[in-house]
Amino acid sequence: MKYLLILLPFFVLSCSEPTTDQQDSVYWAFHPQNHQDSWDQQSFGLLNEFQNFQNNFTIADSTSLKTSLQNLIALTDTIVVHTTATDTLTQNSWLAGLQSFRNELEAMSLEQDPVLIKDQFKMCTVSLVHFLGDIGYKKTNVYIFQKLDGENDWFWIGDSKTSKNPFDKTDRQEYKASFNLQEP
Repeated sequence: MKYLLILLPFFVLSCSEPTTDQQDSVYWAFHPQNHQDSWDQQSFGLLNEFQNFQNNFTIADSTSLKTSLQNLIALTDTIVVHTTATDTLTQNSWLAGLQSFRNELEAMSLEQDPVLIKDQFKMCTVSLVHFLGDIGYKKTNVYIFQKLDGENDWFWIGDSKTSKNPFDKTDRQEYKASFNLQEP
């Protein structure tokens, strides 16, 4: 029940249909004033692991999916233990964002329905980008891709300006990034 209360605000945000100009302010914002080099280093490993998970995402292999999710959850736990910040306010921002991302991963690991797993994956992606924006992540560019597909809108991230859709292996189209996290 407590996960539902945590997820409710994200669900409400995901159900709205903001314009492209409003999109980045609804899902995430970039806060360069929160940047710390040590956080970039810790987040870089998390970002790489998430991208590997995203690019190998397959619901058909549920064992692999669960193992990858558990590895990501364990990595977030490790990062929380080794967190340092210059002040309490920034530290709380870091911990809250990381915990929110971890909660989304945990919720995804509990899901059984393939459609809901894909929806939860979207929530994990949005939560990660929101976290990276809150901590002012600068180590690498984070490109955010969005594909509107009838009833669904898919988000994925990449480290280059173009990417193929990791959710549909038959879709070989190259997509241009919709957003760059670090741009205002």
